[in-house]
Amino acid sequence: MASLISPPTGLIPLGGRPRLRDYLRMAWSRREFAFNLAHGQFRAQHMDTALGNVWQLINPILLIAIYFLVFGVLLGNLTNPGNDFRPENYIGFLSVGVFVYSYQQRAITAGASSIVNNLGLIRSLQFPRAILPAATVIKEILGFWSSLAVMLAVMVISGEGLHLDMLWFPVVFLLMTAFSFGGALITARMTESVRDVRNVLPFVFRLLFYVSGILYDVTRFTQDRPSLAALEELFLLNPFYVYLSLARESLMTSHMHFSQGWLWFAAVAWAVVALVFGLWYFLGAEKKYGRG
Repeated sequence: MASLISPPTGLIPLGGRPRLRDYLRMAWSRREFAFNLAHGQFRAQHMDTALGNVWQLINPILLIAIYFLVFGVLLGNLTNPGNDFRPENYIGFLSVGVFVYSYQQRAITAGASSIVNNLGLIRSLQFPRAILPAATVIKEILGFWSSLAVMLAVMVISGEGLHLDMLWFPVVFLLMTAFSFGGALITARMTESVRDVRNVLPFVFRLLFYVSGILYDVTRFTQDRPSLAALEELFLLNPFYVYLSLARESLMTSHMHFSQGWLWFAAVAWAVVALVFGLWYFLGAEKKYGRG
């Protein structure tokens, strides 16, 4: 008779993978906890410095200034006009690239530490563990609004102005946030298993920085060289390049990408793949977090 009794709704076998629908419902019911955790982390960072969270804005601005000096002024003067890798509005081009890439990098990198830095919380409270990497992404969202204000100011000062195409940027931001959350879930589980992942990630993101078109415009190499057209399509395999390009498309009237349809397709595909795989991969160890 006991074998005929079904378990109560919502219970799962010990150590088993929770059902996604029930898990997401539990996570959503604790959304206020996730936001408060993210807000606390956002206020706590840089508390030991005089400028506090302003450093989150100063760091990218300093990077933009350095890259503009090196690549826009020094190397730019040595470049032949026919082989110039810089777009017309190079300061605007750099600003969007650095701010957008920094946002994604911080979200994914912070997600890598979300489990190992909160073991005490995990062992004390019962809650969906995905809230921890979600809180790191929410923290970066809170810090991105000041970056967006700076980007818009640069667009106005550099001559791009304010235009209706900018209304596409929230869509781009939503897609790259979904991708970053998926990446945070993946790195969170990887780091919980192997702590060395945190030491490797800075080198991975440094490599991605140079191959994602932040400092140069890929289309300026391919637009007059049909034989290199496949090179741009190859860049669609780099999600950071995809989101950077779409952000520039929406914010800059001077930056036109001749395969914009493929960019949108790749952006949606990367967001869905990262989010679905990230949830599946993270939930596979849901019951193991904090027990190592």
